[in-house]
Formats: sequence, structure tokens, C-alpha cells
Amino acid sequence: MILQTHFRITDTHLDDLKRHLFPGDGLEASAIALTSCNKINDQIIFLVQDILLVPHSECIRKVDYLTWPGKYIEEAIEKGEGKNLSLFLIHSHPSNLNQFSIADDESDQKVIPCIFAAYNQLHGSVIVTPEGKLTGRFYDKNLSPQYIDKFLIVGQNIELVARQSSSNVMPFSADMTQSLKNFKVGVIGASGTGSIVIENLARLGVGHLVLIDDDVIEHKNLNRILNSTIQDAENQKSKVKVLADAINQYRSDVVLTILDSKIGTQPAIFEAATCDVLFSCVDTVSARMYVDLVGEHFLLPIFDIGVTIPTGSKDGKPFITEVCARLDYIQPHRSSLKDREVYTPDSLRAEYLKDTSPDIYEKQLQEGYFKGVHEEAPSVISLNMLAASYCINEFIARTFLFRQENNSNYARTVICLGANETEYFKEDDFTSVSRTNVGKGITTPLLGMPNLGGVK
Repeated sequence: MILQTHFRITDTHLDDLKRHLFPGDGLEASAIALTSCNKINDQIIFLVQDILLVPHSECIRKVDYLTWPGKYIEEAIEKGEGKNLSLFLIHSHPSNLNQFSIADDESDQKVIPCIFAAYNQLHGSVIVTPEGKLTGRFYDKNLSPQYIDKFLIVGQNIELVARQSSSNVMPFSADMTQSLKNFKVGVIGASGTGSIVIENLARLGVGHLVLIDDDVIEHKNLNRILNSTIQDAENQKSKVKVLADAINQYRSDVVLTILDSKIGTQPAIFEAATCDVLFSCVDTVSARMYVDLVGEHFLLPIFDIGVTIPTGSKDGKPFITEVCARLDYIQPHRSSLKDREVYTPDSLRAEYLKDTSPDIYEKQLQEGYFKGVHEEAPSVISLNMLAASYCINEFIARTFLFRQENNSNYARTVICLGANETEYFKEDDFTSVSRTNVGKGITTPLLGMPNLGGVK
């Protein structure tokens, strides 16, 4: 069976590669990537954990020819074997040729068998052009090659390079719609904000949507979940099924995967791991923790949305102090939602009351959008739409690059309608202290969480 294959790398690793591979002398250069190899359903996902730069002086380097020094192959094998990592031989094509040459084929036939002789894992090779374009293939133990279908470069910008896809796509154009067909996007949470994000992504032309939510439609949320009906509420139809059915009414070319489950389950985590981008539209801190961990382990960019209406009290009567929407863009190797205190150990413990003290938890849950005031069916669709719109445009800005400033200036956006202010935070405004599992992929236990157990 031919599997779909992904190769993911952070912008920092790619920048290191490009500086080393293109020193300015017009000659080929080399490096070795150590990647975790993750087999999930019908997909193989290679996640770059480390890069070994091969010194220029250790190779015979020409404009269109390169030799691989055995010393560095052995060093890579020593580093990779203990963790069963896949090794990828990476070299530059200064001529800008974005395909493997006959010399490349001959080189792989000599070097790749030596790696397989050391340990059995999938290994391969990758070409990098001066423009940063990537082409790659991997081999099985029979030295049968298969090309990598998608390269995902994750950082301040998001670059998805699918085989034979076009580059330099104009934002908001028909070409952008065509380019988005290559994306598999996961949306966790299909309620007020999530349904609007899903509607945007579907109508923009995303090729594969994964919808994850374990809840059903109720009468109380008909005023803010798009495409929901009275009949859906009476039948307690699942939110993801309602939204998928609606999309099928206007898209015949979309692949839809729906999971009527929480994100903190093995099936949902594995499905999210196969996406290219994740949108977090959840209303619990534990769900945000799981999304955070999925992004870190599987090298995925995350857009997380939160809306709230804090209240005060005067003369025994509540009043609104502010109307807020928050958008965070999270990179797997930089500050996390935990680092930014979107969730904390204290908030996770408080939420744990759901299991130990349900009465107390229910009181907290009922506060919902209005902090301090119970509202069964708040009229917040306009706020949800505002937050969702900012989120989708942020995704487009990082994928199709229309901003006049660097995207690093927009790690967080906070919109305060009461004060009529919008505040932006840079990535440098946050400190990353919790990233210890970048690119590890499938672990035992999954995501390092004992409750998720081992992987079968």
C-alpha cells in the first residue's frame, strides 16, 4: 500500500540548514536530519528533531557533486539508533534544480544501505534549493523509494509544500483557494466560535477538514452555532455531524473527517496529529492543554481563540466591565499556551473538580461567557464572529503573507470592545520554558500523559 507521507521542520532548523548549505561559494553542501518516524493510520509523518551539519572541509564539494564522509554518517547513526530515528541525508542544489539527479540516485544507492545495515527504520534524502524549496524521498529496507507528499515548514509563517504545487500564491485569490485544497486542517471545538471558523475554512476551499467535538446541539445554543436547527436540538444531533452535513450541501470536493469525541482521547489525538494546522476553539483548559501537547509533539501550528465578558457588581446588580476576544498563534518550538498562562496548573486543578466535586464544577461551568453571571443562552454570536474572523485572517496572513510587518509581531491579539482597543503582543513578549517534547511524535504514554496509556 502506498502511504501518504509528511515531512515537518521548524523555521529555525530550516534557517540553520540554509545558512550551512549555501555558504556563498556555489558548491553543494550537506547535513543530516534526525527525525522521529510516526506511522498513523495510512500516513507516515517524519518530524525533524535535530540537524547534524557536515563541515564543508570534510566533503568533496562541486557545483553538482558531493561525497558523504563516513565519519558523520556513523555519528548520525549513533545518535539516531538509540531513539530509532529516521536519518535523512540533506544536500543543496545551488543550481536551483528541484529534483534528484542521476548522481543523487547513485549516491543514495551507496550510502542508504549502510544506514539500514546499522538499524532498520525508514531513511531517506532531501534536496534544498537556494529559495528554500524542499524535495525528498524515503526508502524501505528493500531500497524501494517513495517521494514525500508534503513538506510543512512551521514558524512565524506557515509554508506547506505539496508535490507539484505552485508557489507565490496571491492572497484572497482563486489561486489561494486552489492552494488550500492541499491543506488538512483540524478544528477542535464546534460550538459558537468553532462553527464559524469551520464555515470560513470550508468556504475558503480547505481540502480536508477534521472536526472534533463530543457535544450535541441543544436549544440553548441555537443562537450561536451556525447551520444548527430546532430539529437538530430536538434530536440532540452531534455538533460535528450537523456542521459536516451543512458543508456537504455546498462543497462536493471536500474531505470531511468527524470525531464525536473529546480531544483528550487517542483517536482524536492521532487524527489531529495528521493535520497541517490546528484551530483550538474549546472552552476548557484541559482541552487547551491537549491541543498544546499535540502541537509540540507533532510540530503543528495552532490558532487558539478565547472570548469572555467579565462582569462586576454595583448595588447588588451585575454590569459588564469589558467585552474581550483573544487570539494566540502558537508555534511548537516557541512559547506555548501554558507559557502564556492561557492555562495553568491551578486552572487545571480547578477544572478537575468536574470529577471530584461536580456541583462546584457545574457552578463554574454555568458562568460561561459571562464571568460571574449565569447565562443559559448568551447573545454572543457577534463577538464569536469577530474573534473567528480575526483568527482566519491571521491564518491567511501567515500562510500567504500579505502583512507589511513581520508576523512575529502578532503572536497574540487582544480585542477589547468596551475600551475600543486592540493590543498586539510579539513572540518575544513571552518566554518559552515548557518545550521539552518538540518533534517527539508518538510516545509511550501518548503525549507523556499517563491517562492516555501506551499506543497499540
